[in-house]
Amino acid sequence: MRPPNIVPYLKRILFAPTELSVTTLVVAIYAAVFISSILVYENVPTPPKYHHQRGLDLDQAWNDLQQITRVPHPYNSHSNGRVRDYLAHRLHAISHAHPSVQITDDRTSNGTYIGRGQVVYFEGDNLLVKIEGQDPALSAVLFSAHFDSVSTGLGATDDGMGVVTLLQLVEYYGRNKPKRTVVFNVNNGEEDWLNGAHAFLDHPWSKLPKTFLNLEGAGNGGRPMLFRSSSFDVTTAFRAVSRPHGSSLSNDAFKRGLIRSGTDFSVYEEAGMRGLDLAFYRRRARYHTVFDSTAWLGNQNSLWLMMENALEAGNALVSAGPSPKPVEVVYFDIYGSTMAVISRQGMLALNIILLILGPFFVAAVVMTSPDRHTGLINRLRENQKVWIHAPVYLVVTLAATLGLAAIFGATNKYIIYSSSYVVAASLLSIAILAVTVPAKILSYYFPSPDPLLTTVNHAVFTLFWWLLLCVATGVLNENHLGGFYYATFAYAGQLFSLLLSLGAMLHFDGDLSSSQPDGTDGENVAGDYQNGDHESADGEEPTERTSLLSDTQRLINQYLTTPALGHPNKSRSTWSAEILFSLLFPAILLSGTLIMLLTGQSQTLADGNPPMSVYLSIGFISVLLALPIAPVAHQIHRALNFFLVLVLVGTAIYNLTAFPFSPLNPLKTYVQQTIDLDSSVNKVHLTTLSSLVMGQDGRPPIWNSLPSTQKTGITCAGSWARLGLSDCKWSGLAPNVTLDSTPPSKWIKSSVTKLGFNVARFKIQGQNTRSCRIYSDVPMKSVRVVGGHWENDLEPEEEFKEIRLWSRTWDKVFDVLVAWPKNNGTTRTGKIACEWAEWDLGRIPAIDELRTFLPPWTAVSKLNDGLVEGTRAFEI
Repeated sequence: MRPPNIVPYLKRILFAPTELSVTTLVVAIYAAVFISSILVYENVPTPPKYHHQRGLDLDQAWNDLQQITRVPHPYNSHSNGRVRDYLAHRLHAISHAHPSVQITDDRTSNGTYIGRGQVVYFEGDNLLVKIEGQDPALSAVLFSAHFDSVSTGLGATDDGMGVVTLLQLVEYYGRNKPKRTVVFNVNNGEEDWLNGAHAFLDHPWSKLPKTFLNLEGAGNGGRPMLFRSSSFDVTTAFRAVSRPHGSSLSNDAFKRGLIRSGTDFSVYEEAGMRGLDLAFYRRRARYHTVFDSTAWLGNQNSLWLMMENALEAGNALVSAGPSPKPVEVVYFDIYGSTMAVISRQGMLALNIILLILGPFFVAAVVMTSPDRHTGLINRLRENQKVWIHAPVYLVVTLAATLGLAAIFGATNKYIIYSSSYVVAASLLSIAILAVTVPAKILSYYFPSPDPLLTTVNHAVFTLFWWLLLCVATGVLNENHLGGFYYATFAYAGQLFSLLLSLGAMLHFDGDLSSSQPDGTDGENVAGDYQNGDHESADGEEPTERTSLLSDTQRLINQYLTTPALGHPNKSRSTWSAEILFSLLFPAILLSGTLIMLLTGQSQTLADGNPPMSVYLSIGFISVLLALPIAPVAHQIHRALNFFLVLVLVGTAIYNLTAFPFSPLNPLKTYVQQTIDLDSSVNKVHLTTLSSLVMGQDGRPPIWNSLPSTQKTGITCAGSWARLGLSDCKWSGLAPNVTLDSTPPSKWIKSSVTKLGFNVARFKIQGQNTRSCRIYSDVPMKSVRVVGGHWENDLEPEEEFKEIRLWSRTWDKVFDVLVAWPKNNGTTRTGKIACEWAEWDLGRIPAIDELRTFLPPWTAVSKLNDGLVEGTRAFEI
């Protein structure tokens, strides 16, 4: 007895559109894309050895980072001066070795400016470096980072890694004379609202650069990301970066005000420069806390990637020719290996071309078929139920996925904070199931012939993406938002898949009546066998010897559910290419976007961002990831559905029941102590998530573990400083910010003198501080600080209710002239205040208590510039 010839069956397993082969290809693409994306974006590459570091010294940079991040060093601290001295020493050592390096210890630039409804007077304390370029006719390039930290953080990522990178670049360009002049602003005071960058604008060197690279940190390690970009010409510098990371989505988020934090990028751009904002963004739970340290970074990998990105992008900026006219840009990275950079006009042109030519290509394929368009029309008339499938897939997956996302956002709303990948697994599972399960049900109750069903599904989803591309093009044109670039490539991929499917069906499938519903052509074999068609493959009559062989062949053929032997279905010969075009590249783009959202947005909930928007964003991305398989969803094997159901059930139970915070992903809480200097009454403010203020899931309120809260009244209300959060306050342990026996009533020396109907003079001197304020209950019209001047010598016309005063020296007497509008009455009231930001040596026992007794799944961060604010009322 001859063994059965299994070669035809192996070919069908590999090449025919069976449930097994289609499912295998789909799973392989998803697995390859997700695994590779996680490996790329979650793992920071290991640095090269010293002799491959291209003139940079990673070990020296790491040592510098450790030296400047030993303790918190905000602008209003004595440790800030020690960090500044260390950096000045390092820069002077570099200048001594390389005479082309010019250093300016800028303690003269002062500025007064207005922003966010408040006036800021700031005395600059920056370290500036200039290295002359080979071509003096070209404008300079600015490199910027800030060395101050927040009062509650050590500043390893924010912005220590940026600062030590600048030290390396200074030494690099000192050895290798650049084409353009380079200027470095190692600035002080960024954390107190971008003051160091504003002070730089008062220095003559600020007039030299037209382009800039700003280095920042808004997380704790990971891959640095191109957060923002001003224009196409400067963004092309990132084409030279060997391991880039970035997306126009973050650029759009800043434009729409969705990201609340700010960087020096804004100051330089408003001053007329064009530049790049390179920043860390992952693990935001450690941002502005003591966990932002070299110990929690764990290794030098993130630092090297910042240095490498800055060197490569910086060299591209420095080596660029004359600056062209600025145009807006769309950009995104592909697997962290290359940066796609397209001008806004170029993207608009590409979209319009695709929108116009797509329908023409489809019409051309139809009109060039052997029976022209009549055969297709007849087939569609005979099988009108084929149009039911795709709309059902779309509606069900949107409803199911966004519905589950809304359930997560309404129940255990903060679980994404520490378990973002588990949430994504739930939403991806239900998104795919919401496509494949309806496909199986519809195939049973409304069977439709394949390849017509697949082709019509392709057509419907091509139309869907055509409409979305119209919207994306309109948004890009009218609102200048380029983050919807995905629609361009999703439409292009779906269009190619439609053309392949349509062409194969019309040109190779002459008679649709021979096809079976939903691709189950293999059932013909079983049917023929049951009807007595036992003729062997070679035409001989069946015998006892051939019967078993024929049965085996038919059973194998039935199991594989492929077309009958000897009659390959050429109308489905393009099935694998269709899946690749519609799924592979869109999945690559979306997986990177999904990981960026998971790691960048999940821990912003502690800042007061609404959870529902984060969950719905992840849910919508999950839907877009599932839709490319919709045209072939009826051919997905039920085993995959069973597996996804198990994943969905397991992850959903976890997401609905698990506690959302942990020591590795601590909830960030915001603290400040205020004290009335006349009465010595103080209040400790703890600002956090509203649900934790009253306790939840049987847990006591978050403040319940503090000894000082056991015998005092606590009041909680919505926070004015952090919208979306709640603020609880109580009488706490008294601060001792002067480290002596000075009573609080003498911490501020002040006087207020009325000079006219609506003009007053304030003199304020805080003890052991460099920062004071004036709060007015009614808006003020103008202000002049003795020794200062308005930025660009232009006093704004808008009114304000707060004046912030910063000095480079300690215990300075601020001399301030203030005017109110004449129609604001005859009595003006408000408060004089000073800030203190040092909590070491027992200066602020209330902060020590919070750090000691709050649950281990929390972290302490500053609520405002000062950890302690002392106030005194005034009336004139």
